[in-house]
Amino acid sequence: MHITSKSWIIIFAVVLIAGAIIFSDGPKSSTSRDSFRSAGIPENYYFSQQAADIDSPIELVRFATSIKPDASSLDIPMKAAYYQWYLKNRGFNVSFAFSNNFRNQGNEHVWLLVKNQQGESMYVDPSSDRLKADSICPTTPEYKSYQKTFKDINELCSNTGGVDKYAWWKTGRGEELFESSVMLLKKEQL
Repeated sequence: MHITSKSWIIIFAVVLIAGAIIFSDGPKSSTSRDSFRSAGIPENYYFSQQAADIDSPIELVRFATSIKPDASSLDIPMKAAYYQWYLKNRGFNVSFAFSNNFRNQGNEHVWLLVKNQQGESMYVDPSSDRLKADSICPTTPEYKSYQKTFKDINELCSNTGGVDKYAWWKTGRGEELFESSVMLLKKEQL
């Protein structure tokens, strides 16, 4: 049996394709479930849903209190990350406030800084109930005393302890919340 040059090309192409399939990670999917398999922050972590009235303090309090049950099982850093994600995806100008000496007790703490279009600031502490704060939107002086702000989850994780500290989306409930939000967004885009 004589193998022609055309046959060698076909054999070579089949071997290349088979090798590519065997040694690659397979086809890349954009589904949120696949993004949870990575060790880091999900792709497309931030997206826009139907916008809230971002200049209304009442609307901010309403949104912040409405998601309390969703985050009840999360620890303090994960709660802050979840709330920031939720509020940012609804149009709020929200960043992280970080203190390495919260209430002068030597403890790290992270909460949220929300600014309206006039530049006025409000604070949101998703762990206000655990820390005995006066409200989910506290006004006491310790919330105005922070060392750093971080504009998003990437900056926060890079500077204050890594992704795992804030990875609410890796918890069972967090994964459900993230996926349902992605599905809602896709539905709205139809």
